[in-house]
Amino acid sequence: MNSLCIYVDGGKGHYVPANAVMEALQEMDIDARLDEFFSYLKIEKIGKINKKYWRTMLKMPGLEKKLSKHNDADSNGMQFAVNMAKKYCTKTLLSRIEEFRPDFIFATHPYASTILSEMLCSASVDIPVYYFATDVFTAPVATICDKLRRFYISTEEGAERVLKMGQRPDSVVVSPFPLQKNVAEGVHLTKEEARAKIGLDPNLFTLQLNLGGEGIGSLSLLRGLLKEDKPMQIAVIGGMNKKMTKRINEIISHSHAVNTKVYVPGFVSNVNEYLAASDIVAGRAGINTIVEAMYAHRPFLITELVYTVLPSAEYVVGHGVGWNASDNHEEALKIVLDAYEQPGILSAMEDNFNAIPIEYSAEKLAAMIVADAASLKR
Repeated sequence: MNSLCIYVDGGKGHYVPANAVMEALQEMDIDARLDEFFSYLKIEKIGKINKKYWRTMLKMPGLEKKLSKHNDADSNGMQFAVNMAKKYCTKTLLSRIEEFRPDFIFATHPYASTILSEMLCSASVDIPVYYFATDVFTAPVATICDKLRRFYISTEEGAERVLKMGQRPDSVVVSPFPLQKNVAEGVHLTKEEARAKIGLDPNLFTLQLNLGGEGIGSLSLLRGLLKEDKPMQIAVIGGMNKKMTKRINEIISHSHAVNTKVYVPGFVSNVNEYLAASDIVAGRAGINTIVEAMYAHRPFLITELVYTVLPSAEYVVGHGVGWNASDNHEEALKIVLDAYEQPGILSAMEDNFNAIPIEYSAEKLAAMIVADAASLKR
């Protein structure tokens, strides 16, 4: 059996689950390949425009919410994209399908899931498309498509939302969340062990400030904590560029902090160890980061929200495993200082993590897809 896993290059949120499922499929001895959507259809220039637009929106969260809300309410945009893809990319798609004949396609972005499933149906090519909703607690209107074989989402709340939005009921399946391998298979370490392993002080309260795969995020919390100068340490991680790294180092060097230590490892492959080392994870509400924090039983402090993940804040707060202080820098600072001064606040959350009704397994999701695809061939 052959499979094609498709993501869109726009941060790590779509890449990580696609890669996790691809690796799980390969471990099942399935020939699985990973491709970026725009590259697959040989329209890389459009992909670059899409990525630049998204990075710009991340820098302007207020504008992003307004534009994304407007776009999400209007299905004409996706229909236009589908029509253009059918007109200009069908020949390329059929050629790529002929090169590597997948028995099924797994997608983690609506551009890939909706457009490819519509194109295949229009071209009378019988290849099932499976979509995983990376937003977990909801999904954009653009994901709703009756051509999808299965619409996987990892929460009951998310499933209810997409059903109300009009997704075909027999296609919606609550599934495990496909954690990346180094988080799912990482050796369990205590906070002290993890801190020592990655070069942090084993005994200091530790905040992970996560700037996400794009390395774009607010540094107000960092500034506030340096000003307070409590005996703690902050690890700033994410896919930041040289400009952002320089900016952070300037903030550190211009502060008068003596007791607060700041480390800037940037992009890291050992995410599991930084999670284990942390008392709190803070940053923009990236779904992978939030779900990985819940898996590791680490409270998440949301400091910024984009439109598509607004329901994530409701989930984190509603289940008592974090806080929503988006666009409220003073509140975010107070939350961290309260947790630092009153350790019982964090320890009281442990039972809440145990009650989170999310299953984590790329292997189980891959097995569900394979079983369904195999049933179509009987």
